[in-house]
Amino acid sequence: MLLTVFSCKKHLRPNVVVILIDTLRADRLSFYGYNKDTTPFLNSIAHKSTVFNKTYSGSSWTAPATASIFTGLYPFQHGVVMGLLAQLKIIQKDPTIRINRIPENLQTMPEVFKANGYRTFGISDNNNICQGQGFGQGFDKLLNFSHKGAKTINQKLLELEKEIQSSSRYFLYIHYNDAHRPYKLSLREKEKSGDRIEDFRRTYDKELALIDDCIRQLYRRFGWARNTLIVVTADHGEEMMEKGFYGHGKTLFNTVIHVPLLFFYPGSKIVVPGKVPAPVSTLDILPTLNSLLGFADIADLSGKDLSPLLKNPGATVKARYIYSHLQLKRTKDVVHKASIFNDYKYIYQSEGESNLFFNLKKDPQENNNLYFSNQKRANKLAANYFNFERYCTRFNPEYVGIKLDKKNIEHLKTLGYIQ
Repeated sequence: MLLTVFSCKKHLRPNVVVILIDTLRADRLSFYGYNKDTTPFLNSIAHKSTVFNKTYSGSSWTAPATASIFTGLYPFQHGVVMGLLAQLKIIQKDPTIRINRIPENLQTMPEVFKANGYRTFGISDNNNICQGQGFGQGFDKLLNFSHKGAKTINQKLLELEKEIQSSSRYFLYIHYNDAHRPYKLSLREKEKSGDRIEDFRRTYDKELALIDDCIRQLYRRFGWARNTLIVVTADHGEEMMEKGFYGHGKTLFNTVIHVPLLFFYPGSKIVVPGKVPAPVSTLDILPTLNSLLGFADIADLSGKDLSPLLKNPGATVKARYIYSHLQLKRTKDVVHKASIFNDYKYIYQSEGESNLFFNLKKDPQENNNLYFSNQKRANKLAANYFNFERYCTRFNPEYVGIKLDKKNIEHLKTLGYIQ
């Protein structure tokens, strides 16, 4: 798209690094209350960061959730709702499938940074984050891999180190995928519990430790302790049999949409240590960076500017509605919609026309459906969601044909993107 060059405050030109850890649920991190220190490096910088305790993703699988981070819009606004999720029988009939992509007339996060004088680099280990789906917009270079592992991602990134470091300022997006099954690491005999699901969970924690160490290595190699703003988040979480299955992209429970979010800017007075209790969304990252760096506002964003909370994490903020959306491709499209307000959460599931309502403060595991005993309050959350969805600004979805060979099909099956 044609970009408008925005003005930026001359005194604030840090490098910006956005690190997304695929499939990372917040409650597997010690700075979110987990009893194991799965990520010692991230834990060490979290104590010096603004950490958002209740951050919700725009969806529960990669393509729509990451597109929401890149655009500050919900999936039903930017149109990336299906991505590479496709039925195997369709692919068997026609190896070329049509997927929706980020519309070119939408301004993405790397486009915003490029328009403001930054060199823009990206590297992803999830094949959803590719040029074909529109994620390449605004990147000077975007490297895309398919579940190669954090060590390989670091190695490929270091091949670009000279070019990145020679930039007067740069924006860097890193997308790690190790916490996504199938896991590459294995447990030693003494680490095994004898229970298959528990061993999955322990392997997940081990994968997080590997990613954490790779982030630590880059932090030291690139000198991010100086003049660098770091954002760490996730696209979605992971169900670990709490609701009867292991995986993601099937529900909108907190196990798959409650994700971490921290902003770390060492030596800065505009990002101070502290924890923010107010609910926020991953859609807020783009407008927050815009404000923090003095970029011009982007019209019609659904995300909100969190920069006042970065300066004062304990500040009182006006309660807001936060949404999440999931569209599944089955014999017919199945849609899940979630509306969150303070400690209450409403979920609509089109399959069976089911309505769920939870008090997250009293029932964080979302086991007790209060819809029938609290319909008035539940319907208020529902009405707010449906009114927003009906009247919000939408962008026409664009489509691209993707030809999948046998190798790619088998890889997508392994990751669970096709059945």
